[in-house]
Amino acid sequence: MHSESRDRIDVMHSAAQRQYPERVLPLRRPEGHSPPIPRYSADLQAGKKIAVLFVGVQGRSIEGVRQANLSELCNNSEPQLTAPDYLDNAEYVDPEGYINHIAALYWLEASKFHEWLKSQTVARWRARIYAEQSIGIWWEPIAISTERLETITFKEYRRGVSACPAPELVLTPGTGYWGAARDRIPASAHDRFEPSISELDILRPPARSFGRHLVVQPPMNMIVIRSGVSWASCRDEQLKDYHQHIKPKLDAGMDYLRRFPQETGCCVLRQVVCTTPQGDALEEAYSLGCFISMEHLERWAKDHPTHLAIYSRAMAARRKYQDRLELRTYNEIFVLESDNPAFEYINCHPRTGLLPYFDSIECAPG
Repeated sequence: MHSESRDRIDVMHSAAQRQYPERVLPLRRPEGHSPPIPRYSADLQAGKKIAVLFVGVQGRSIEGVRQANLSELCNNSEPQLTAPDYLDNAEYVDPEGYINHIAALYWLEASKFHEWLKSQTVARWRARIYAEQSIGIWWEPIAISTERLETITFKEYRRGVSACPAPELVLTPGTGYWGAARDRIPASAHDRFEPSISELDILRPPARSFGRHLVVQPPMNMIVIRSGVSWASCRDEQLKDYHQHIKPKLDAGMDYLRRFPQETGCCVLRQVVCTTPQGDALEEAYSLGCFISMEHLERWAKDHPTHLAIYSRAMAARRKYQDRLELRTYNEIFVLESDNPAFEYINCHPRTGLLPYFDSIECAPG
């Protein structure tokens, strides 16, 4: 990359970050590093809180999951409500054999999410699902300061926070080196995100969870990561490369995280296929994971052979195709605060989400 291009990226990155506190802790970016290809981050205003809700409908049959009508919740039309700024859908079958349909809803103002929660539509939908014993819902909200998250994407492939209408995308120098994700989180300038728990407890015997509304408070500095890929624009050679070389390594890495939660600190790993609201599969997917700390995520990313295989193959494709690269990816990481809303599990099987690892309390139905 020419020096003037590198300077332009640095200027744009500085402009995007100028409202955040000055950096005290050093960047991980190596001296003189140039991004291998241009990547973009959402330019979010400091001092704001955003909200994200991952909500899943869980059942043994696809017919039951469809009848739950998750779109009723997502398309809430009560006039006093503020709709999400962005939403998308996905599906996967979890290791227990349950089908899960997921909606990811994003608000650039957390206060609007809290207003949305008060609606009669939300209350009625939750009550209806609670009464239907064959269907469960898991409800995992995030309400977070903008300085405690990062995004990275291609300019023409916007998902999640980056797809919300308000933020601009700006070129970022924080890509293509170990520690780049941490550097992209503004609060990393002064916060090491020390883990509030050092390791996951030994897997507990499954608690009785069907017919119950269980609530888990996620720990301070727990990481929620959403990492996605689209092969919709890949043709011929690059489509073959994705399916034969990149995807198998990605699948192996996600399988390792699922099977070894205590070693990795990864307590949730959902590998999903994006869909229409009606459940028709799209040519894109994402992994939704929870790690007990940024340190645990980084340790796997930097040192474990399963991630090194993913990274090496993806970087090889970038170097080979350069501006002709057709595969599109994105990433967003949220570092949870101590007052994050609780995660809820209603009628879910006992291996759902955080239930196997953290204490839960039972709430009244609803």
